[in-house]
Formats: sequence, C-alpha cells, structure tokens
Amino acid sequence: MVKAYIIGGVVGAILVIIIGFVWGGWVIQSTSERLGADRVEAALVSALTPICVDRAVEEPERFDELAEITSAFARRSFVEEAGWATPPDGHSPHRGIATACAAALDVAARSRP
Repeated sequence: MVKAYIIGGVVGAILVIIIGFVWGGWVIQSTSERLGADRVEAALVSALTPICVDRAVEEPERFDELAEITSAFARRSFVEEAGWATPPDGHSPHRGIATACAAALDVAARSRP
C-alpha cells in the first residue's frame, strides 16, 4: 500500500514538472537570463534609434548618400561608419541600433519629396 503511494507521488511530481515546463511557462535560469538580455537589447535599440535618426538628419549630404544605397547590409554599414549608431558615451557602433536606424532612415528617405 505504501509502495503505491510512493509511486503515485513520484508520477504526480513528474507530471507536475512536465506540465509546468511545457504549458505553465516555467523556465530554467539560463533561459530566463537570455530572455532578460533580449529584452534589454530591444529596449536599448528602441530608445537609441531616434538619436541615430536625428544625427543622420543633421547631416543632409550624407543622408542623401544613404538614400541612394539599395542594399540593407550596405545601409547598415554606412550608418555604422558614419558614427550615427554609436551610443552616447560609447566607443563603437551598435549593430542593432545601426540596423534599426538604417531601416528608419530608408523609410524617411522614401517619404521625402
């Protein structure tokens, strides 16, 4: 009789763990840290992209050069080389900011008369 209770408890615990991780939203520490880092990265890009766009608009000659570039990779490289994607107090351009900024600038360039 006691053996049945022990087996039932072990099976129940295993089911709770499986259900918790599959449907309950449980995660392990490394997954939680990765998700947190991804959210921080997204917030950083979202907050600093307008600064990058403002820097680009302040340089109309270079902005016009960027408008002529058709490749997304080349646009991102141009934004990085121009220094627009370097965060304030940063030493090097941030790739995520450069990508988002290049996309925003492409939209801005297409909407110009």
